[in-house]
Order: sequence, then C-alpha cells, then structure tokens
Amino acid sequence: MNVYHPYLEILRLQRWQQQQPLNHVNTTIKVEEGLDEQRIESKSTIQSVEQNHNRKTEIKKTRRKNSKKIYNKGHWTQKEHRLYLQFIETNKEIMMKSDMKKQEKIFKQMSVVIKSRSPSQCRSHHQKFNPF
Repeated sequence: MNVYHPYLEILRLQRWQQQQPLNHVNTTIKVEEGLDEQRIESKSTIQSVEQNHNRKTEIKKTRRKNSKKIYNKGHWTQKEHRLYLQFIETNKEIMMKSDMKKQEKIFKQMSVVIKSRSPSQCRSHHQKFNPF
C-alpha cells in the first residue's frame, strides 16, 4: 500500500540522491581568460590598507570648543575709546558718507582694530559718540 506523506516523500528523495552517481554533474569550473592572473588580495594591498588606517589614526583633528570671540561688555575703556577715535581719524572720508559705511563694512573693520568689541558694539558706540 502506497501512502503519500510529505515526510516519507522527503526520505525517498534523500535515498534516491544517495544512490545516484555524481558522474552527470560537471564539477569543473571554467575560468575566464585573465581572471586567474589577478589576485584578490596581495600582501602589498593589505600593507597599504594598514598604513592608511594608521595614518588616519595619527591625524588628530582639533576642534574649537568655543569658536565665538569673547568681547567686553559694558562701558568702553579709555584705551578702546582712543582706538575708536584713531580709527575715525584714519577713515574720516568713509565715516562721513553713510553709503560708504555699508559698502566698506566699516564697523567690521573697526572691530578688527578694536579687538575687544564686536561690530554691533562699535556701531552702537559710534551712534553715541559720533564726533561729526
């Protein structure tokens, strides 16, 4: 009596595969021309990868923790005010014309001279102490 059961069918297939000779299977792998000459990994490749890895670890990037400049707050010192007056004397022509102030970014330049004050602080100081 032949009873069909999936498990029994699997067992029959396994027995049949064990009995079949492997002569019909082509076990040789055909190598295309030129592929056998190329190496997948060589010692020099491995060494260069290791060297590049070592180089990457040797380079340490320094980040600025506080990239903003620290400016003084409050009243201007006499030294800062003297620098302001000197700057106005040297750039008198530009300071007289309002168009030139914007084009030349004069308060940015002023803050470069007066290192302890920001451009907006220089502009505010100029509005208060404009000698012209």
